[in-house]
Amino acid sequence: MFRRPAVAREAGKKGGRPLLGALLLLAGICGCRPGANSTWTALFTYIPEAVHVETAVDGTSYYVCRQTHEPLFRHEDGQNYVSRVLSAWSRNLKHTEFKFCPKERLVFEPGQPFSPDFLEKFLSGSTKKYGPAFTLERSGACSVVRFSSPQPGYLNYLSRLENSPSISNGNRSSGLGPYSIENISKSTVLLQRKTPVSSGYNRIEIRLFGTGEKEHIDLRKVSDFNKLSSFQQPDWVKSEYAGFDNIELRVVGLAINHPDPRVRKMLYNCINPREFRKMAVPSRKDYYDVQTVLPLGVPGALGGTPSQTCSVPAELKGTSVIFANSRTDNYAQVTQYAHEFKKRTGIELVVKNLGAEEVDAMLLDPKRRGQYNLALIVTYNARQDQEGFFVFYVGANKVIGYVPASLDRMHFALERETDPLRKKELAETLAAELGKHALAIPLYQTFARLYYPPGIKNLSVGRGFEEIPDIGDLRW
Repeated sequence: MFRRPAVAREAGKKGGRPLLGALLLLAGICGCRPGANSTWTALFTYIPEAVHVETAVDGTSYYVCRQTHEPLFRHEDGQNYVSRVLSAWSRNLKHTEFKFCPKERLVFEPGQPFSPDFLEKFLSGSTKKYGPAFTLERSGACSVVRFSSPQPGYLNYLSRLENSPSISNGNRSSGLGPYSIENISKSTVLLQRKTPVSSGYNRIEIRLFGTGEKEHIDLRKVSDFNKLSSFQQPDWVKSEYAGFDNIELRVVGLAINHPDPRVRKMLYNCINPREFRKMAVPSRKDYYDVQTVLPLGVPGALGGTPSQTCSVPAELKGTSVIFANSRTDNYAQVTQYAHEFKKRTGIELVVKNLGAEEVDAMLLDPKRRGQYNLALIVTYNARQDQEGFFVFYVGANKVIGYVPASLDRMHFALERETDPLRKKELAETLAAELGKHALAIPLYQTFARLYYPPGIKNLSVGRGFEEIPDIGDLRW
């Protein structure tokens, strides 16, 4: 699975240069030095208590792990595999034998090297999770994995961020990326570069943009506002930072969290996605319609909107449902929508204006699952694998209840399937089942305008729908 931005976050406006499937290079835009103190600061509406790559389901953790961890392979162009952590690797033509040799100079932390012994142990554990029977043996400093049948999806499995080599250190994990986590507090995550460089960012500050912290943040020293909604970003960013549009593999959906299947079905059929999104996100003027939680660009996705026929049984009239509103720029629109919805259906829409920080915390806490019936959910995947777009609806990290066990099992199978055609079929079926059980209404697929300080070299976003920079590569 590939985990993604804070579940209630949605940002971006149309305009600027498109970046779908392209590499964005910001080089020499101006002569200024973007990071005089060599610190990259990014703002988020949620700070986790712990950051571990294998459970990085929220956007903050995923952003951090992109800097601290490195999988055995990168598969950024969808065709070729490259490695930053292996000194050599090979596979046979039948995809039954794979050889991996570590770069032994790499370390997780001082005194914790990426040794041949560690690689052997890591491959043993990871390949067991992969599924098919295998054998593993050492060949000098290298490890050789053999399967009895072809495994063309094995390298793709090893290229997932959550399958990166990692060592657990208390409330954090350490990887083979250029940074390590120095500290996690209620309002910050601090990262330090393992090997300092000149003309680069040696420190990263992930800061909470919350109610009690905003006044203590010097916005002029912030490098990355892109994880905030557009209405939270300072106006000057749009004119002073370099901006580019990036079509995203991201879908904003409405999670339906109600114990009564009749109520869920009624909500699914009576909430028009075009009307609801206009109310919920009034600053956005353009949308990409999708029929399921799969975005266009992913095998199995469908354009258009879900088929709906609104009907409210008499016994449901007067029912109240709670909408956890994560935004602060839509109060008037939400109030008007709730009034019209009750007039049309007889259902009372109770609005709780909680803000993004509180909604994110609520959705990620299973103990608070009964505090809402409707909430905006953003699912995102940096790659075109389907499983990441279901992560908040089914499986171990779902934020809604009342999900049939059959859907969890289907998602488990999807995660482990390697045949592209079979994966597409499983994803289509799972997406349809979410609609059948009235658990989610897809509202739209997003594109975002990304803003970064001018004068940065090697800024790579927009490749393969990616929107998180490799901060360790940046120079000025």
